[in-house]
Amino acid sequence: MPSRNKTTRMAAAPSSKRGQKRKARILQAATTLFLKNGYGETSVNMIVSRSGGSKATFYSYFPTKDVLLRAVVDAIVSNREEPELNPSEDIRTALCSFAEQRLRIVFSRQHQALLGLIIAERERFPDIAGMYFERGPRRSHDLLVEYMQELKDRGRLDIESTKESAEFFIGMLLHQWYISQLFLRSDSPTPQAMKQRADHVVGRFLEAFRKPTKSP
Repeated sequence: MPSRNKTTRMAAAPSSKRGQKRKARILQAATTLFLKNGYGETSVNMIVSRSGGSKATFYSYFPTKDVLLRAVVDAIVSNREEPELNPSEDIRTALCSFAEQRLRIVFSRQHQALLGLIIAERERFPDIAGMYFERGPRRSHDLLVEYMQELKDRGRLDIESTKESAEFFIGMLLHQWYISQLFLRSDSPTPQAMKQRADHVVGRFLEAFRKPTKSP
């Protein structure tokens, strides 16, 4: 039966540059193997073989394979580019940039592999699924809500609920492509297709919610 012990052990922090490099090699090897083979099919021996060193070195930094999996997911979501939404800039430009960035992340090979890994292991590691959700989808949604609230307060958008407007925007941007990827294994969209979709979605969104310009 999957363990539901909420006590989470932490990875050890190396005290030397040499130790930092060793730990980084282990983390990189585990990232490649977990995303390619899955958690269950990746053994500690495989990770040690790919990264070099010994099991003793491995366990000095990562007490268990579970701890290493958490470190892998944490590293991936922490190293992603944080979207910028400046309410003082042109709305179309800001939203297009945000939309393209979200599309690049969601439909990247790494993200698709990460999502498959998290879904496969969410019963065993619900805390990892929760961490991904909080720092990925929810973080992006909250940033968009804050941005839209600021635009609403400044009288630049004509919306009642910023949360519903953010859901509308993200759903229109991602839903159809996401469903196609999930069920049809469609190819990842090209950068040009992402740009065109971002432009189209932002255009339709502003048609619905941009504050009408007063006539002189």
